[in-house]
Amino acid sequence: MSWKIAMIGGGSVLWIPRLGCDLLLQPELDGSELVLVDIDAEAVKLCRAYLQECVRRLKCHWKISIASENSALKGADCVVVSISTGGFEAMDRDYTIPEKYGVYHSVSDTVGPGGIFRTLRNAPVFLGIAKKMARFCPDAWMVHVTNPLSQITRIVSGSGLVRCCGLCHEVRIAMNRLSKFLGLEKPEDLDPVFVGVNHFTLMTELYAKGIKNPMERLNLDDYLNYCTPGAVLPSGTVDDLVAKGTASTYPIYVNMFLKGILGAYPAADSPHIIENFPRFLNDLSLLPKFKLWRKGVLPARPDTKRKLGETLRQTLAEHKTPPEIAERSGEMLCDTLVGLLSGEPRRIIATMPNVGQVDNLPRSASVETWAVASRSGVHPVQSGGVPMSALGFMSSVVAEQELTCAAAVKRDRALVRQALFASPLLHQKENVDGLMQDLFDGEKKWLDW
Repeated sequence: MSWKIAMIGGGSVLWIPRLGCDLLLQPELDGSELVLVDIDAEAVKLCRAYLQECVRRLKCHWKISIASENSALKGADCVVVSISTGGFEAMDRDYTIPEKYGVYHSVSDTVGPGGIFRTLRNAPVFLGIAKKMARFCPDAWMVHVTNPLSQITRIVSGSGLVRCCGLCHEVRIAMNRLSKFLGLEKPEDLDPVFVGVNHFTLMTELYAKGIKNPMERLNLDDYLNYCTPGAVLPSGTVDDLVAKGTASTYPIYVNMFLKGILGAYPAADSPHIIENFPRFLNDLSLLPKFKLWRKGVLPARPDTKRKLGETLRQTLAEHKTPPEIAERSGEMLCDTLVGLLSGEPRRIIATMPNVGQVDNLPRSASVETWAVASRSGVHPVQSGGVPMSALGFMSSVVAEQELTCAAAVKRDRALVRQALFASPLLHQKENVDGLMQDLFDGEKKWLDW
């Protein structure tokens, strides 16, 4: 059986070669059509050509096409969305404007002023897609990998227009590292319990194949050394860490120092985790101590995008074998689609509205846990509660997100103000009005308010 999968943001050289090849490598989906949609006509042509070459080399039967959004959505069986409204230019303003008010981001795509205004930019675009889906493919699921993952999932799900879930690879990355540290053959040999919200998910229990009490094997110092062999600062100075443009690949689980306090292991890299806790990014003495970087995405991400585009073109021009066809990645998009479309149940990590899977966070707020994808939908797994030591921090983040989502839907500046005030990253609460006005002024080209 074949299916039609629409991929909005199908010209992303950062994501589409990997996500697309993962789908091509799934025999359950062979013979389907992948329809790419993107506002960048040249980028989407490049991605199509690359995936077509992968189809040829794999000798599979996929059809790769390009279409307008409306055409792609007509009769689609699933809609995948990977976009960033405003792109790197908007992200730069998410970083630099809050810095005037003592707010520093390490990532800026989930928590704090950056996460709030990224939500405001993306919300109308996603609701527009959801409205079209309700018209052209009402039974299809929206599966997205766009940040802020929690807020977008909350807004689309709350609209009642379509069913929606969000996917992130941070937890899977943590499982990959942990399985190797424990000497296991593959991540699937682990059976952890995860609770939390995206980019602030905690592992509260761990079971592993053939290992008794595996949590006791997680000696903090040994695991830190394993995750960060020879980790050093760019040149050992604080100035390098706060300089504009400093970037890191973030293989550093410095957040693991929280293990003894939280009673749980963070299941995301430190730049994401640390934005959920006050002070760390503001205290210059803590940056070198925990090897933290500010403003870590720019300019590394634009440079990576440019280099990846060049690599794709070179691979095609020189008739090289695309490396993505060697094996599937740890991304869970292909598992999700296999479950939803073919009917073979697949276990995934998903961000979904809370219907009780995290029992001490508000209902309907977006939470991240294990889930099972099947023909009947994506069903989250009951996973228990957030440890009390982290509950207050996480509750403040959820409050920020809930206020942000309500503000985005209602287009209400008073709620934006409350979201900024609630944010753990805004220490000087008296600056909330100036910060909000500067962000609206600086990002007005992407905000129709």
